[in-house]
Amino acid sequence: MDKLKKIIEKSITESYLQGDIDYVRKNLSDYGVNMDENRNRQDKLIKQLKFKIRSAINEEKYEGLLLRAAESFQDAINKGLEKPIAYLNTLIKEDRLVVQYNNLEKLSTDEIKEIIKDQNLIEIIELLENE
Repeated sequence: MDKLKKIIEKSITESYLQGDIDYVRKNLSDYGVNMDENRNRQDKLIKQLKFKIRSAINEEKYEGLLLRAAESFQDAINKGLEKPIAYLNTLIKEDRLVVQYNNLEKLSTDEIKEIIKDQNLIEIIELLENE
């Protein structure tokens, strides 16, 4: 008997799922579900999810650019390129951190990322690629 009951419940559920959406909405309304309130809640949730996704994508892109710029500076320091080193020194002087960097060769990628994180990364990458 339980097996028959489960089959009937499953067929009713599938019937609703494959049925006319207007009929389903009407039934939900009949049971007291406020469709406008539900729609507004769903719209709000969708907007929040879209914002979070865009935010995560932008953060990932920013981190990628930051890492690329820091590695390019590291490479420029190792090669002894004057313009990037001068630009990095300018950023260090402008940076409000109290930390003193006496030897650029000893800067880690994370330290370089900290120095350049509030700058225009695309401009920095273009400068480094041109050099």
